[in-house]
Amino acid sequence: MRAFRNAILVILAVVLIMTNSTTIYAKKPAELLKAAFVRNGDLWIKAGNNERQQTRGAYILNPKWSYDGQWIAYIKGENEQELWLLQVQTGQSHLVAQEGGRNFQWQPNRNSLAFLTGQQLNWIDSDELSKPVKVADGIGNYSWYPDGSGFLASTTAKLLHDGWTPIRIMKIPLTANADPNLIKTLYVLPKQSDDFFAVNTSIFKWSANERWIVFLAKPTASLSADSNTLCVLSADGSVFKTIDQMVSNVMWFEWASKDEKLAYIEGVGREATTNKHLKVLRLPVGKSVSVSYTPRGYVEHSFTWYSLRSIITSRSKEAEWSIDSAKREFPYLVNVKLKSQQQKLITQPSETYGDFNPISLPSHQLAWIRSNRSISNVMVTSPHSTNAEIWIENIDLGANYYEQRNWNTVLSFFIRK
Repeated sequence: MRAFRNAILVILAVVLIMTNSTTIYAKKPAELLKAAFVRNGDLWIKAGNNERQQTRGAYILNPKWSYDGQWIAYIKGENEQELWLLQVQTGQSHLVAQEGGRNFQWQPNRNSLAFLTGQQLNWIDSDELSKPVKVADGIGNYSWYPDGSGFLASTTAKLLHDGWTPIRIMKIPLTANADPNLIKTLYVLPKQSDDFFAVNTSIFKWSANERWIVFLAKPTASLSADSNTLCVLSADGSVFKTIDQMVSNVMWFEWASKDEKLAYIEGVGREATTNKHLKVLRLPVGKSVSVSYTPRGYVEHSFTWYSLRSIITSRSKEAEWSIDSAKREFPYLVNVKLKSQQQKLITQPSETYGDFNPISLPSHQLAWIRSNRSISNVMVTSPHSTNAEIWIENIDLGANYYEQRNWNTVLSFFIRK
């Protein structure tokens, strides 16, 4: 009997240990995370608490995960042209194209990668890396359709003796193989006028229900640095609306994960220190107007949808531009409740650091970059909590253009859709 009782106690003890271990594990969400990042110019991967270096002595930028996390595409070389693929399991890298780094995008549901070389759109399957497929010529920009069946692409306007040619937005099936007969025009942008001027577009982003497409209509380069037209187009091409003016930053407009709500940072002028306001618009256009959530005297640097009802934004006080970076305000994170318009400060970094680039992660986690513009660390919170810890130390600085900081060039979380 005593032996039996002791056995029961042992079993109970094991169960308690396992239960406690599970509880502890759940309290450490960083153990479940996976990210690719750049440190000292090299590509690294961190999974849980384990880091491993993938390249040595290279100049790496813009890592992007395939949909299933088996591959990472990235740019190599100081000219930012070479397009490479890393097979995560083996650690082997493969050159895809000598000049494919300007614009590359993974297929949403397969390990195929699209890329532009000049104005030629191509795609390649990870199983056949030696056989790139030409899709179409004369492409200015593009994005995959959400189901991976093909591309939505735009042409580039050309200046002729009688004015600019119109920009066509086209549907291109994956099997087009450069056959113009298989390419269908979805919409033609308005002619150039005093109210509308565009020679190119940005990439395209679909609403969660795939009924709407948002993109930037971009004028010539010097003008585009300061002002572009945010546009929405219905998926069938029957409705087109211009929404607002903003800088050429595709990270500054995002759909909510459900519904037809679009958030964006409005405001002309390339300097991120002035005139940058968070707005939210609910489609269809015409039944509502954009609502601004930025208090007077402040500017937004980036944002993420935290839920359907709230947005986390990186905000600072508004200030005139200074070439002295020490005189530029550091941002902090604010939780913006859309319905009530209540706003709550959620981080308070020191005066010598700022909180940039909030990223919503699964299980209500939040990540961001804490940086003094020299040293940058990746912060991660626990689920439903603002208690943060450093998860990755010392990543490289993201691309910077007048304090518009693109941290996607040095950090990419793997988030399974």
